[in-house]
Amino acid sequence: MAKILISALLCVAMFGSMVLGSPECPTPNGRFASGDQCDSYTECQDGAPVEKLCPDGLLFHQRTKATGECTYAPYSTCKERARLQPANGTDECPRQFGFYPNGDATKCGVYRNCAHGVASLTKCPEGLAFNEETYQCDWPDLVASCNAEAYLGFNCPAADSADDSAAAAVDVSPEGELRYYRHPQTCKKYFVCVNGHPRLYNCGKYLAFNSQSKLCDFYNKVPECYALLKEKQRLKAEKQQPQVAQPEA
Repeated sequence: MAKILISALLCVAMFGSMVLGSPECPTPNGRFASGDQCDSYTECQDGAPVEKLCPDGLLFHQRTKATGECTYAPYSTCKERARLQPANGTDECPRQFGFYPNGDATKCGVYRNCAHGVASLTKCPEGLAFNEETYQCDWPDLVASCNAEAYLGFNCPAADSADDSAAAAVDVSPEGELRYYRHPQTCKKYFVCVNGHPRLYNCGKYLAFNSQSKLCDFYNKVPECYALLKEKQRLKAEKQQPQVAQPEA
């Protein structure tokens, strides 16, 4: 009886340790976030732990209980472990990998995509600015490092100014007060001023902004823009007409 009891205890100890694993290796094989450092992880093979670092600029993302990979900061689950390896940047990149602003608050639609310490410049869609916190292109007024007015080349008139007569009735949204202004250089674009800061919109090739409806509309529904369009078409047609040679005197 004593032998049976001892054998049972040995089995529990042996197989129990295999199931529970160690603090470094919760399972014999896998990758696990480690310590208080976001860019480090433990790789376990047959229960043997090896501490590893992500490439400079990337963070470890724990995909499942036993799998993970190094990825860009916004896509990592690491939020509370703030410590990182020392930066190993270059003249172009603060770290070897990552997306970074270009450093010019008036040209915040362009950002640096760094890989292996080499930066390539990437552009956001028209009117948007790179947001370093989310790694996404965002409205310029929501990006702390961007001067929305200088970047878009437009200052929203004060609500009580004479220029504000160009705006239609004020709308109210969860973001605040909205005012609409046609772009001063083209009928195809317009600005929505959100709490006094501009956001650029584009109606596309065949539509014009209608100040009355505050929507993109057909050109023939916007008289002032329709007149400009017809004049532009007339000038284009004149240029395409063949030049008649004048007879020599």
